[in-house]
Amino acid sequence: MEILVDNKFLGVLLVVVLITSLFSLGLVYLSARSLFGVISGHATSTGEANLSVETSATINFTTNTISWGSGRVNAGSSSAGLNTFAINNVTNGNWTLQQGGGLRIQNLGNLNVSLNLSGTKTAAQLIGGTGPSYLWNISNVETDSCRNATGGVSFLNLNVFYAVNTSTAEYCRFFQFNDSQDTIRIDFNLTIPSDSLTGVLTDTITATAFPAPY
Repeated sequence: MEILVDNKFLGVLLVVVLITSLFSLGLVYLSARSLFGVISGHATSTGEANLSVETSATINFTTNTISWGSGRVNAGSSSAGLNTFAINNVTNGNWTLQQGGGLRIQNLGNLNVSLNLSGTKTAAQLIGGTGPSYLWNISNVETDSCRNATGGVSFLNLNVFYAVNTSTAEYCRFFQFNDSQDTIRIDFNLTIPSDSLTGVLTDTITATAFPAPY
């Protein structure tokens, strides 16, 4: 049996086949492009991680007690001298310092602070008698722990004894928090006259820290 194909019909069929082929190729190209984009990492996205660190002004007396125990002024002496140094800490008396090195304060926070100090008694109130003295000074246990332009604040310099005050005063403008620069000490120097008060004589030292101004 012989099949006759009209030339016009054949031409239309070829055009349809060609268009269909081109459309199929286009789909293959787009699919391959999307696939290659995923494989090659051309598609990107971003995320975010964040946190907040709080500031903390924290100080601590790592040595918080000084005691010379019980004693008296030597017979024939008008007064005795007591201090908190490691050696030669008692003269003209028979007291025994329990631990040399003064009070020690460490900056445990994560920012530099200004340190204020105060006692509650004057020399007359704490010791009494004729010519008592009750002095303290500030020094660094670790170099530059207390750092100021002049070594102290106003007329208060490091390593110089001043009368203990009963009103809060700034003794270290810039007390650092670095691990190797965060510890200072408070040493005391007392004069005990032979006619001093008797019994247990004690005072309380208060340290207060505020964020440093610079």
